[in-house]
Amino acid sequence: MNASIAPLKGLAILFRRGHLQQMGTPTLIAAVVLLICGMLLLGANVSALSDSFAWVQRTDGALMALSEVELRLAGNETAIRGYALTDDPVFLSYQQNETRQTWTTMEKLGNAVEDDPDQVARFVSLRAKVNARLETLARLGRLGPGHAQDVANAIRDPQFRKIMREARAQAEEFRVAELKVLAERQASAAGQAQRTYAIAIGIVVLAFVFGALGLAIAQAGRGLNA
Repeated sequence: MNASIAPLKGLAILFRRGHLQQMGTPTLIAAVVLLICGMLLLGANVSALSDSFAWVQRTDGALMALSEVELRLAGNETAIRGYALTDDPVFLSYQQNETRQTWTTMEKLGNAVEDDPDQVARFVSLRAKVNARLETLARLGRLGPGHAQDVANAIRDPQFRKIMREARAQAEEFRVAELKVLAERQASAAGQAQRTYAIAIGIVVLAFVFGALGLAIAQAGRGLNA
């Protein structure tokens, strides 16, 4: 019986001497520090989600530019085919305009992915295929009026179709890779956000526990000293 009472007496003596009461303030300070850390982690979590949203916008911009490149390439080829069918020089003007617009859009696409080395490498490959396609079409356009039949014969050449297909395939490969990068980054951001959120909540709960403990020690110390 005496052995079980002795710890309680020792605890009471510590309270009367003010030792445990002095622990109340550091405990409350620890609670405040933990609470601040928890809030900072939650803020970092919001920042990570914001970065993920920014990456979605970046990918949207890249895919829009890529779609425009494909549209310009199709317009370029359509203009040449229109000339081959009609022998109307106006289609050659259309073809030249589409070529200029294609390179302008390619520059936008390159700027959109310049922060990703892998996509930059794919862009270089795409640019080479696009250049081969545009140069093939430009060479036909440079034949000038009165060569519609020559252009038509060139269009039927298997090599011409191969060059057209390669540019389309490279553009599709670029699109698939861009979507894959986005999916990977979103998955990573989501996992990080979940981990950070769980840690932050744990820290906040611990902060409240320390706060309650600090208040209890302070109240108990004042009661005993009274």
